[in-house]
Amino acid sequence: MNKYLYSYSESIVLSLCKEIEYIKIRTKNINFSLKTCHNKTLSKRLRLELDNLNKKRLKILTISKKMFNENSKDLSYEFLLEITKRANSFQQI
Repeated sequence: MNKYLYSYSESIVLSLCKEIEYIKIRTKNINFSLKTCHNKTLSKRLRLELDNLNKKRLKILTISKKMFNENSKDLSYEFLLEITKRANSFQQI
């Protein structure tokens, strides 16, 4: 039974890692676009998307912290928490 639980938690960690990577890349692209954008409507939409990405990142950070606190010996949880914290450096407006 533990084998299935372990596989299930691995897939959660992998999915969250992929989501964080997507958020980092998309945030970087949005920030670049905002620097060159002269259209107010587009800028507003991009800032809204950036805000939504930040909310997602914060939710993942909360989940990562809870998972890590429950099992701090698992390196995959520690890895997820670390990359989630590092994603914060890409969040700018």
